[in-house]
Amino acid sequence: HRDLHSFPTRRSSDLILSLFMLTACSGGTILHEYNDVDLWDWKTDDTVSFMLPTITSSGKVVAIIGVRFTSSYPYNDLYLLGTLECDSSEIRKDTIKVGIYNKKGSNEGDGFPYTTITQRIVPIEVDSGHVYQYKVNHFMQDPQIKGIAGIGLQLKSD
Repeated sequence: HRDLHSFPTRRSSDLILSLFMLTACSGGTILHEYNDVDLWDWKTDDTVSFMLPTITSSGKVVAIIGVRFTSSYPYNDLYLLGTLECDSSEIRKDTIKVGIYNKKGSNEGDGFPYTTITQRIVPIEVDSGHVYQYKVNHFMQDPQIKGIAGIGLQLKSD
């Protein structure tokens, strides 16, 4: 496994996918959604988008990114670019490094047929009355990667 990354070469295009929301009575979970990406050809400009549910209060929200992958993923790490938009304006960009394989070539993920790894990212600050969207692109040197099946986002009240 190699460890490569760089900046995307093209402007992101949107692939808006469905929203699956769990209510607050499920232990503070605001959103828990996975969206598929092309397992054999996820391109740098293929965007995974998450529409946040209507925000009714202001504050910080715990954010967890999830990656579903197969053994065909050829690198140790996956670099992602997360973009937070408020009312269709970009307000924050995050560079996220997800460790897929350790130095011994194994991973800490769970699941079959896809392995899933999750990790916390920088909390999201929200204000009531606004519409938020979180977009994810891969941030790898190779403009087309294989072996990633889906990207997830989980948001929990703080």
